[in-house]
Amino acid sequence: MAEKKIDYDFAAHERPLFDAWKDAGYFQRGEGFGAKKGQPYTIVIPPPNITGVLHMGHALNDTIQDTCIRRARMQGRPTRWILGTDHAGISTQTKVDKKLADQGISRLEIGREAFIEACYDWYKEYGTTIVNQIKGMGCSCDYDDEHFTLEPSYVRAVRKLFVDWYRDDLIYKGKRIVNWCPHCTTSISDDEAEYVDEAGHLWYLRYPLTEPEDGL
Repeated sequence: MAEKKIDYDFAAHERPLFDAWKDAGYFQRGEGFGAKKGQPYTIVIPPPNITGVLHMGHALNDTIQDTCIRRARMQGRPTRWILGTDHAGISTQTKVDKKLADQGISRLEIGREAFIEACYDWYKEYGTTIVNQIKGMGCSCDYDDEHFTLEPSYVRAVRKLFVDWYRDDLIYKGKRIVNWCPHCTTSISDDEAEYVDEAGHLWYLRYPLTEPEDGL
């Protein structure tokens, strides 16, 4: 008697079920129902970079968000999980810079508008990898309303938000060392910096005072 195969073929079951839910509009914004119909619940997904793939931190974060949004739906609250991509435009800029350089083109030569258009072209060609991975996890985002960092309305919204935070003293300009990239001509995060240990010296400089103190 042949041994019975018990392996679960997830691909044959999970993706068709996910597609059926998405196509039926279950992940889109809704009016809600019951006593909590007037209590909206919205999550803006922290947009991952479109230059790579999801890592374990993304998977954990998205799983928690999906759990929260599904619970709110079951409570009858009008819910929406907004899908966005590319929170760190510097990563996209670096990729597009390299692509243009391979063609003998510089972003400084073509100007801002042409460079943004090149970013959109790159996004359309390569920016679907992470979104497909999010779908593969079964995340119930509103996929019919996807947004990209460089969209004019989002650029204005982000600028206004940071200005409001600054005026409310929630953020401030501090004097500190930053990681400056001479190639990108901008500051980059610690994650983007490549550290190299080198033997060096700690120098002390003594400046004369116009009015000596304590005989010095």
